[in-house]
Amino acid sequence: MIRNRTLDVSTVTDVITEPVTLEEAKEALTIDFPDHNTLITGLITAARQLLEKQLNITIAPKVLSVYFSCDGCYEYRLPYGPIGDVVSVSFTYEQGEGVSISSDDYKIIGADFKQFKGKQGYYTIQYKAGYNPAPQAIKNGILKQVAWMYENRGDKTTDGVINRDVLLMLSGYNKNSWI
Repeated sequence: MIRNRTLDVSTVTDVITEPVTLEEAKEALTIDFPDHNTLITGLITAARQLLEKQLNITIAPKVLSVYFSCDGCYEYRLPYGPIGDVVSVSFTYEQGEGVSISSDDYKIIGADFKQFKGKQGYYTIQYKAGYNPAPQAIKNGILKQVAWMYENRGDKTTDGVINRDVLLMLSGYNKNSWI
């Protein structure tokens, strides 16, 4: 029996412009010299990626491809919203190469965090995801995370860790479901 499960998520087109600029980060860090520009730019990207993974959202615009199984009975929640336009959908009864299908063969339900409804089988869907522009609260969370990562750089115990204050600050954006 097939269940609604995410089997793979990949990025088709990655983020072009980060939601926080180098200048905004340097201002938050009260840094006015160029020596650490490359480091800070990398921290901005790392902070965004950590928050996207933790919150199960897409902060900046990109195109995602999701391969999933659909049971045909219940809606499948598309991951990493907010979700914009659907680029393409393909279908197969068994795992493997799919054939493109038209929007008459499935339903997209919802506004920003959408669900997919289709017949039983395996689907690959490409869609545009991400805030444009990012809400100010998320930008503030990224800046706070960048500051924390900058202050704790070199400390091995903080690699890949999100500041607890940032998690609390952005808890309203958390789209992880607990079943």
